[in-house]
Amino acid sequence: MAKYKVSENVFGVLWEGLKLYVLHFKQYSKFMLFPVLGQLFGITWALVGSYIFSKNLDHLIKDIPMLSSYSAILTCTLLIAAPGLILFMKAFWDFLVAYGALNSMTEGAMSTGKIYDFPAHRAVITRRAGMFILLWLLFSLFALVSSSIFIFWLIGAIFFVYFVLIFQVFTFEEEASAKGCFKRSLMLVKGNFVKTFAIMAILGLTTYYLMPLLFLMIFDFVKLSPVLYSALEGFSSLIPIESLNNILAVAKQPLITPLDISKSIVGMSVSTIVIMFTLPLRSIVWTLWYKVLSERDGVPAKITKSGKKKLDPEILKRAKKKDD
Repeated sequence: MAKYKVSENVFGVLWEGLKLYVLHFKQYSKFMLFPVLGQLFGITWALVGSYIFSKNLDHLIKDIPMLSSYSAILTCTLLIAAPGLILFMKAFWDFLVAYGALNSMTEGAMSTGKIYDFPAHRAVITRRAGMFILLWLLFSLFALVSSSIFIFWLIGAIFFVYFVLIFQVFTFEEEASAKGCFKRSLMLVKGNFVKTFAIMAILGLTTYYLMPLLFLMIFDFVKLSPVLYSALEGFSSLIPIESLNNILAVAKQPLITPLDISKSIVGMSVSTIVIMFTLPLRSIVWTLWYKVLSERDGVPAKITKSGKKKLDPEILKRAKKKDD
């Protein structure tokens, strides 16, 4: 196959990323189904199960006196929520793995024009799970420190741009340590800060704001939003808001109602789902940008001693097969 040429222009990279995303939309979306919907169903299972249990607790205590103790109620609530929480944690882990696996999938799409064998792409990350977890811990620590102290906000925002390629480095440069991923990303972005920031700003505005807003507008247009508000209002009524409303009443501010909480839950849920489902688009663009910067830097991704490109053998094997 001819070498996949990526433009070094910001809009060129974004356009190429969008084309790859649209071309392989079915595969990328299928890959994200469990990581996204698994989290949604898991947390819904835990909350709805706990809500039904608490709603019927008075009747259950009459039939089962043992449930009258606090420890018994807590134990039952945990047992009811446990399957949903387990499902949520498994999906959450798969979502974290997707930050690297999607990069491998994009490399496969660029090299072969096809995306095959999801487990093989996940294995590119999971076979180094320990270092991957350490990378996430370091990134979470960086995010926590930079966001918790006001004076670090600007510094943290600047370094966030420099560290935006850490998962691409981890995926394509297997010899890099967790700490080395941060250093390598910083060196790649160094001298390309403005372009990297521009890509980040456009991607962020599009996938974190405009696309969620568009879906919320569609929900309102097809009259789905009122149905969801009504379905959640019973659950929202369980949230203790009396103290907050007392404060708002003193300040002569509008009081919060269960309907307001339902609207917030629906808005946040729809936005979160859209943002998670568009992770492939962001990963594709950052993989393309990594490719541009690493090859300009003289260290192309995944090279052998002979200087040729290298893909995971399982991915290449599956790529040779015809589409189902």
